[in-house]
Formats: sequence, C-alpha cells, structure tokens
Amino acid sequence: MTQEFICKIPKSDLHLHLDGSLRLSTLIELSKKEKTKLPSFEEAGLKELVFKDSYANLGEYLKGFGYTCAVLQNTENLERTAKELVEDNIAEGVRYIEVRFAPQLHASQNLAIEDVLRAVARGLAAGAKEHNESKAVKSGKDLPFYSGIIVCAMRRFSKGMSPY
Repeated sequence: MTQEFICKIPKSDLHLHLDGSLRLSTLIELSKKEKTKLPSFEEAGLKELVFKDSYANLGEYLKGFGYTCAVLQNTENLERTAKELVEDNIAEGVRYIEVRFAPQLHASQNLAIEDVLRAVARGLAAGAKEHNESKAVKSGKDLPFYSGIIVCAMRRFSKGMSPY
C-alpha cells in the first residue's frame, strides 16, 4: 500500500480538535499579529518544544492548546483556521470531518459564543466550497466534502455555560 493510495481513498475524521489542528505556520503568523508569546517562532522550534511526536504525560500534551487558543480569540482567526483545516483534510483525502471545540475558550466580553460558532461554520463552509464546486466533484470523479461541529461544554465554566 503506497502513500499515494492511502491519500486517495476517501476517509472521515470523527474526532478532530479545531484548536489542535492549526498549521504551525499559521500559529506563528497569528501569534505575531496578536502579540501572543510562543516558546519559538520557528516551526522546528515549536516541534521540538511543544508539538512533539510523543509526550511524557497529558499535561505536556495539553500545553500546546494554550498557545493555539490564545490566537483563536476573534472571528477572523477562527474562520481562517477552520477553512485551513478543511483544506488540509481535503489534501489528505478526507471527505468528512466532525470538528470539536469548546466555544467558551474563544468567547469573551467582545465575542459571544454564537459568534464563535458562526465564524467556525463560515470557515468550514468556505473551505469546502471550492472543492465541492470543482469539476471533479460535479462529474462524480471525486466525492464532496462535508463537515459537522461538535460543541464541547467544559465543566469548569459557570452553570450558564454547562449546568453539570
């Protein structure tokens, strides 16, 4: 089985974290734009220090989410990263994703949870649109791309966010 074959067969990803799927180049660019700190502003440095091939424990793994969530605090960045997530999955032969995230982690006094959800939905739709309107999809040579959103209710927030 070749890498080319694996890429071509249609796949789904049913457990895909939005804030765990940023391109490193995008994380670096958005961190500079938003003036958030990173342990390195080079992809190689981030792979060595944060986004490793393996981790010693869950805490070490979860540390990366602090950096990604820090740049996902406005609709523009949320929409962009959702669109790029779709583009990256299409390139890998994935044709259906269920994107999960906790909108509470991206909401603020200036950004309502509904706005967070709308921005991610717009990004997912924009990412799928070009592919789904392609000649290959319209002719039946390729499958269309679909996505869903799974909203995570974090227990540590107030009862208004998660009553359990």
